[in-house]
Amino acid sequence: MKKIVSATLSVILLLSLTIPASASERAPTEKEEVVYAILGLDGQPERIDVVNIFNTGDITDYGDYTAVENLTNADPITQNGDQISVTTSAQRFYYQGTPKAAELPWNFAIAYTLDGSEIAPSALAGASGALSIHIRVSQNPKADSSFFSNDALQIALTLNTDLCQNIVSDGATVADAGADKQLSYIVLPGKGASITVTADVHDFEMAAMSFNGIRLVLNMDMSGTALTAQLGKLADAIAGLDDGAAGLQDGVRQLSDGMTQYLDSLNAYKSGFKDLSDGVSQLASGVSGLESGLKDLASQNDALVAGALASRQAAFDSANAALAGTGLPTLTPDNYSDVLSGNAAFATVKSQLDGVVSFADGIIAYTDGVSRLASGASELSGGAQGLDISLSQLDAAVQGLYDGGVKLSAAISSLKEGLSEYKSGTAQLRDGTKDMKNDVAGQIDDLLLGISGSDAVKSFVSPKNTNVTSVQFVFKTGTIDIPEKDTAVSIQENNATFWEKVLALFGIK
Repeated sequence: MKKIVSATLSVILLLSLTIPASASERAPTEKEEVVYAILGLDGQPERIDVVNIFNTGDITDYGDYTAVENLTNADPITQNGDQISVTTSAQRFYYQGTPKAAELPWNFAIAYTLDGSEIAPSALAGASGALSIHIRVSQNPKADSSFFSNDALQIALTLNTDLCQNIVSDGATVADAGADKQLSYIVLPGKGASITVTADVHDFEMAAMSFNGIRLVLNMDMSGTALTAQLGKLADAIAGLDDGAAGLQDGVRQLSDGMTQYLDSLNAYKSGFKDLSDGVSQLASGVSGLESGLKDLASQNDALVAGALASRQAAFDSANAALAGTGLPTLTPDNYSDVLSGNAAFATVKSQLDGVVSFADGIIAYTDGVSRLASGASELSGGAQGLDISLSQLDAAVQGLYDGGVKLSAAISSLKEGLSEYKSGTAQLRDGTKDMKNDVAGQIDDLLLGISGSDAVKSFVSPKNTNVTSVQFVFKTGTIDIPEKDTAVSIQENNATFWEKVLALFGIK
């Protein structure tokens, strides 16, 4: 019997250990959270409160608070450990809780220097000189990282231009509001910041600095459709450029091949032309020698003709002397054939005279031929020499043409190599940009997702609050004021609600 009881108790104990404690907890009500914090002038948190906002009805919330307070009406709030319950008919219900332990997502460090030396914040009121305010924002590793990773932080400080001149701060959005100059900064999700503000101040005072954290909402088309469409056109243009480069490369390759063939042909022509030029030079030299010989020969023409005519005249004088008394007329080269023909007695004389006349006529014909040859040789020599000179000039021109072709061919080869590298570059560019549209669209989505936040909204107060629609952070430092000389104590009514006190604390009426 004792064994049965022991076994039963063991089962009950086991079941009690395995049933989660949350089984008896009610589901959290949908809500919004606003985290308020008072920061010291050095940026260190001095107080943290959370205002929870609900719609009407039965409300269940969770949070480990040292105290809670109804900021809306007199409806009682029940606090049972970390479970807070309230039933209200208010359209919007607010209650404030002070967490037992809370870590802000950001660490703030604010330092001040006056005339180059560090100065305590408590000594700034009424100070004069060259003031620098240094604000450093970093992630608090002790806090839930989702807020730092998903929330943007807006920092704002206000300087009175009657007290502050030559205000300088890189990266600030500056707005003028009467005598005040408002400096605003945006720290994107997941980022820290280092901000420096400088000014020349006198009788220095400064309103509270504010730090507001919230999910960033971008009022813009987050698809990037217009941009990616243009990138698609750019990728198509780059593809066309690559195709054009390929066509240009083929054209230059053909030009280079044609130029090589042209140089080969020109080189063969140059070699043959040189042989022709050498032959013409030899011809000109030979013709010049012939001309010289013919001139020498022609210079003997008159003597030869004179001798031949003298021989002929002597022959006729001898024949006329021998035939004297025969009654024949005086024989001459023009009549002797008619006078002596048909008379056998004078056949021998006629034969002798025929030979003399033929010899004289032959000498005259020979000398005429020599004169004509000498004249033709002179013209031929002049032509050959002119052709030789022309061919020499043409040979130089052909050589220049060939040399120019060699340079042009080298330039085309360089162009071909350059185009090859260019084509390689366009191919790489084409390959690198073919998916650019989709890649950039993804990067835009990732960027905008990173800016606007990608994680589900978490509760700052308790992980049990799984129905939180928004969490907002509102932090303010104290002010820097010159103490009033009037020591009279003002009396004011102390019947304001805590909510009114919170709003007043942050300058909201």
